[in-house]
Amino acid sequence: MISRTTELLTDPARANKVTAARFVEAFNNDDWDTVREVVADTFVFHHPIGGTVEAGPEGMVATWAGFKRLSPDSRHPIPILIAEGDYAAVLLPTYGHFTGRADQAPPPTGGRLDYGMVNMVRFEAGKLVEMWFGMDPLVELQQLGVAPALAPRGHTPVEQANLASFVSHAGLAPTDHDNVTAFGDDVIAFSPPQSIRTSTTRILEIYRFTGGDPAPTYRHELTTEPPYGGDPSVDTETSRAVVGRWFEEVLRGHRLAVVTELAAPNILVHPTAMPCEAGHYAPAGVAQWLQEQWAALPDLAIFDVFTVASGDIVAARWQARGTSRGQFLGLGPTGRSLEYAGLSMFRVENGRIAEIWDTRNTLGIMRQLDPRIGGGHQH
Repeated sequence: MISRTTELLTDPARANKVTAARFVEAFNNDDWDTVREVVADTFVFHHPIGGTVEAGPEGMVATWAGFKRLSPDSRHPIPILIAEGDYAAVLLPTYGHFTGRADQAPPPTGGRLDYGMVNMVRFEAGKLVEMWFGMDPLVELQQLGVAPALAPRGHTPVEQANLASFVSHAGLAPTDHDNVTAFGDDVIAFSPPQSIRTSTTRILEIYRFTGGDPAPTYRHELTTEPPYGGDPSVDTETSRAVVGRWFEEVLRGHRLAVVTELAAPNILVHPTAMPCEAGHYAPAGVAQWLQEQWAALPDLAIFDVFTVASGDIVAARWQARGTSRGQFLGLGPTGRSLEYAGLSMFRVENGRIAEIWDTRNTLGIMRQLDPRIGGGHQH
């Protein structure tokens, strides 16, 4: 019989997944000795606000311990974790409360501190040597109470009625689901609540209202404990090719007609990478999401795309460049070129993209449009 240690030595990608999971669990358990064990002395990380930081083990410990002072109960479940070669990528939500105090931090609000990340790490000799944080720092600052929150997406009267009918029909309690939302005649429900430590699955269900009781039209379940590592029955290179076309033909070429070819009928976009927070639905909703971005940056192009893939899951880090020609979150056009970075994770189903968890540096975009933002001169 082959021992687990021997198996990990002969399968570096699997060993890297184990190390990546230990790294995340070290944050959850305030286990700073494990951080020192798995992080290389030459470790650097790339952060949307801090830029590139030569951290080493002690710098990473200081970064995470500092965050834990602000949110002592915060934790990262690991719903999806994939590895390929020397890289691993993880869908990493944060759940906690802003109850702690730290120097130069705003006073605690006691409110929830929940946001999503898509992170990527690189290994050498079994240790983390580089990490890319894929997150929207604007969301974090909004939840810390130092940036105004954007208005949530409103529901039409029909959607409100469908939501009420769904809750009544299913006999739901507020704690039964992580999130329930509606898009037209469709209700999208996620369960169980992912912030609960005992959650081991994520179930996505879609119901359609065409008069009378809701009819189930779609269901997808993935195991989150242990983290989902991609479906081995799905060809990795096929998934990578689908996502590659998305970047090349849609995000770079602005070919909206290709969206209906590459997107699944029930595609969901999670714009801040929260596993259960659907912001856009169906090919038409995705097209609208893209057109809103292109209205602000008509020549927006994605470049320097790097992917890590396993089965039906593809993670990508990328750079974007565009010229400010339209309104962006209330900020007027400047006519200047701007750049920003992001990380995204895709789930491919039957040769089409079924889910996108997306992150971008929205705060960085705003600062390029108006340098006073974040400098203490403007609300």
